[in-house]
Amino acid sequence: MADDDTGPIPMIRSQRDTRDLRDFWRRCLIVAATGMGSIALLWFVWTVGHALLLIFAAFLVAVGLGALARLVSKLTGLSRHPAVISVITAMVLLVAAAMTLGTMNVAAQAPQLQNQVAQSIDALQGKLRHYEIATHLFDSSMGSKSGSSSGSTPSLGEHLTSELSSAATVTITSVTDLFVVLIIGIYLALRPSLYYDGLLRLFPPARQHRADLIAHEATDAVRRWLSGRAISMGLVGLGSMAGLWAIGIPFPLLLGLLAGVLTFIPYLGALVSAIPALLIAGMHGVWPMLYVGALYLALHLIEGYVLAPLIQRRTASIAPAFLLSVQVLGGAIAGVLGIALATPIALVIAVTIQLSYVQDVIGEEPHLPGDTPRE
Repeated sequence: MADDDTGPIPMIRSQRDTRDLRDFWRRCLIVAATGMGSIALLWFVWTVGHALLLIFAAFLVAVGLGALARLVSKLTGLSRHPAVISVITAMVLLVAAAMTLGTMNVAAQAPQLQNQVAQSIDALQGKLRHYEIATHLFDSSMGSKSGSSSGSTPSLGEHLTSELSSAATVTITSVTDLFVVLIIGIYLALRPSLYYDGLLRLFPPARQHRADLIAHEATDAVRRWLSGRAISMGLVGLGSMAGLWAIGIPFPLLLGLLAGVLTFIPYLGALVSAIPALLIAGMHGVWPMLYVGALYLALHLIEGYVLAPLIQRRTASIAPAFLLSVQVLGGAIAGVLGIALATPIALVIAVTIQLSYVQDVIGEEPHLPGDTPRE
């Protein structure tokens, strides 16, 4: 009778154990490689985060130019390339005309705006110093900013003026970033297929069609959101200019342009755009300040609760809590640029997760931005 240790069954069992052990170590290696790859990717994104945000901003420029070129093509019958060139030419001429008609005057008034804001803050600081808590807060804040106990402590307005003056280097950097974004965006708008096809080849052939569908859906959501934002920015900017001019507040054009531009950032932009106008109005008394506050409150209530819902029915919307969370994270990670680009980034993330995970992995019906929310 054959020994059990040398029979065929123990040999098969030994081979099976060896194969299971090999599979176990293979899975461990895959998990380790995936973890290391994820860490390396996060480190890369964190290191070059600013550059990635600039590239994403260029993508937004390209999407906007593409949308305008599509409209021009429908109206004139031009192909995409001539339509994009005509849109770029029209925008350059429009910016040049704006600079000729009023932008240089606004730039000349900007130092006066800075001085009036500083004076308004000094006046507010003088009134608040009557209160013991406010005095303690101002003194401790400005004392920590001065960095020494000797010498007179600068006023809050003087401190603001020095901070704004020292921002020249930041402004030059921002202009350089804007120039880079515009150049890359124009190249992307002129030849989108050249770059898009190259990125698509990074996916396995079996997944390229699905990646193409997700990319088109994300781009379409961003395009619709940009269209809605452009309408809101124009209406808020014009309304602010007209309202400030009617109240008699100085610099209505500059403040209206600022309000229109900051409307690009949902929720937080409305708060930031009202601060300079309120400070300027404070120089002329309490009632002008109240009028300006009521004007901005009315404009942004109309934009947020009347215009935005009507526009977003045909464009794209995001849940407010999710959007504010992304804005806070964007500001913590990348500052002002992260806040400004938080909404379109959230759109792309939402579309990608809904289509590639919720639909493909879980197998549930995706809920894309702009769809009717489930109750």
